[in-house]
Amino acid sequence: MKLFLKNILILSVIVVCLFFVLDTFVFPNNKNTYNYKASLLQNKEVEVLISGNSHLGFGVFADSIFNFNTVNIATKARELNTDIDLLVSNVQNKEKLKAVLIPISYYSLFGELSSTNEYHQSQMRLYYNFFKLEKYDQGFIKNSLIINEPFRELMNDSFFLSFMKKQKISKKGWRANNTLFVKDPEIIGKLKRLKESIKNKSLIEKNIKRIKELNTECNINNVKLILVLPPYSAYFYSLTNHKYNKIINNILSENLKDVQVLDAVNFMPTDLEYYENSDHLNVKGAKLFTKKLDSILKLSL
Repeated sequence: MKLFLKNILILSVIVVCLFFVLDTFVFPNNKNTYNYKASLLQNKEVEVLISGNSHLGFGVFADSIFNFNTVNIATKARELNTDIDLLVSNVQNKEKLKAVLIPISYYSLFGELSSTNEYHQSQMRLYYNFFKLEKYDQGFIKNSLIINEPFRELMNDSFFLSFMKKQKISKKGWRANNTLFVKDPEIIGKLKRLKESIKNKSLIEKNIKRIKELNTECNINNVKLILVLPPYSAYFYSLTNHKYNKIINNILSENLKDVQVLDAVNFMPTDLEYYENSDHLNVKGAKLFTKKLDSILKLSL
């Protein structure tokens, strides 16, 4: 019996040590989007920094079209608070940095990072581990990747993408799918939730305050902050009739008069051939959108 218990104890110690090694050394350093984008963020030679969520992550092809040295550190579902926390601490010490672009949409302006929500805890966990945001420290158990994160989150730039007809992340951080437009039924649910979230005035004020904080930090470091209302398909506008673009533009014009705002509806076509779904560009759309952004930046930087 003693020998059995001893063997069980030894096995338990080995398993715990293995989990510790995986959690501390393997998962935080393996090849995945979060790890790679964190390394791009450290680029000292960057002139234009594309940040935010998948709207610009899929939408801006930073590798060859831009006339500026550009990197795209946007990641899927990144929230405004997380984006600002990343950028406030990373616009310093980049002598060549001219501009930072972040998307402003119904996902970001009307959303909030809350430590009581599991999804938000997951965001904090990923950005603590990969981007070293110490303020997102939730303690050993909640920080753990091996316990909490689905394996796909840690391998989402793997060779399996080829079987899903999805493109791997590019050297400068871009990834769009070379697919034809498909209606995404979940957009209906998102728009229903949006009807309620736009009523939360205190949250909007809080997010505007955070944008002002980022703008102040950018001004101190001679960096131009540019807010981008991302491109949406004709299908999206058929559901909303441009209502939310108008609301967001009104909020920004009233509160952020000294910040440049680019509304993609003014320069990007809404034809379905450029979109993967209602609110994400495909490869063809991303290349066109990037060319148009580049021509605008050449005039304003």
